[in-house]
Amino acid sequence: MMEWVVVPVALIILVGEYSAVLWLPALAASIWLVVKEPRSRKVLLPLAGGCLVCMLILWGGPKLEEAYDLRLRSWLTTGPLCLLVLLFLVLLVVTAWYGGRHISRRWLRRLVKAGAALSVYSVLLWGLFFTLLTARPETVGEWRGQKVVMQELSWMETTYSYYAYNGPFLLGESLGWSEEPWGEDLG
Repeated sequence: MMEWVVVPVALIILVGEYSAVLWLPALAASIWLVVKEPRSRKVLLPLAGGCLVCMLILWGGPKLEEAYDLRLRSWLTTGPLCLLVLLFLVLLVVTAWYGGRHISRRWLRRLVKAGAALSVYSVLLWGLFFTLLTARPETVGEWRGQKVVMQELSWMETTYSYYAYNGPFLLGESLGWSEEPWGEDLG
């Protein structure tokens, strides 16, 4: 009985993983539209710029942490990641909408139905996966008489790491961890 559940779930995830390559033609189409149709520039350039800023934050954050021995707060990863997923979805829809003016109706229907549906699915799947992978909910409070940031780390079991409060952007030094929120230090 379990095989009937596992196979469709694995197939759904596999289709989502491989449909991610559809973003390459969508990106090329949006660049072509910016050159070809001047009216699309007002919409496509800000969307592409927003995507670029989010990608730079997501790529540059770990480089900055490593180069200067910093620890960034969790929202500096999950916020831009969620915004990037949203911007990519809007960019796909707008690219298909503006591109529809330059492609025959028959090809537009096929492109929108197959490519857009798989790409939206892929972005949602990968966005959800990376958001769940990088999400570390934080709470600021008092722990052992000091103002700290508690990060909840959940994978197989939940643990709570405590860092000295160092403002809204950076975590301070690691103060320990526990298995209960605001519990006794275990590490």
